[in-house]
Amino acid sequence: MLNLLMAAPAFALHSLTCLLIADLCAGMLHWAEDTWLAPGHNALLDRWVVEPNIEHHRRPGAIRQGTYWETNGVTIGIAAAIAAILAACGVHAWEAYLTVFIGSQSNQLHAWAHTSNPPRLVAWLQKVHLFQTAAEHAVHHRRPYGVRYCTTTNLLNPILDGIRFWRGLEWLVCQFGAKIYRATPSRAGY
Repeated sequence: MLNLLMAAPAFALHSLTCLLIADLCAGMLHWAEDTWLAPGHNALLDRWVVEPNIEHHRRPGAIRQGTYWETNGVTIGIAAAIAAILAACGVHAWEAYLTVFIGSQSNQLHAWAHTSNPPRLVAWLQKVHLFQTAAEHAVHHRRPYGVRYCTTTNLLNPILDGIRFWRGLEWLVCQFGAKIYRATPSRAGY
């Protein structure tokens, strides 16, 4: 019993770290979608990623209208591929799989940040700021549209936005010749 009590804080810290890593990874994907993916370059990406992302920025609340699988299918597919690669490489650390699992649910957590009455446990996790709140995420949908890309927690966005992480990353990517495209109403002409 004593071993269990001593292990609990370490387990909680590892789990929080997994949550933050998943939030950062999902935020990087969200940022890449919003910043770099323009329609018309790849039919598959357009159908499954680009067009839903543009539509989400036109009508943010519409994310609540899809089924669980419509909302999460792409992230679950990405997570399944990552989990398969981890397993094939012999990774046994539970933290890696927890991180992948949390990432697989990033769109669901994002959808709950667009609802006024999420499930009770989710509402409590939002209240304690482990899951992103509607107020925190609403900032992403207001001008200048280039902030608050992490949609899982309220913890990383203030830090990343404060140090201008996304603008620095954009500058770095542009050094290799990339052109910015923003899937947002103000910058994409919608």
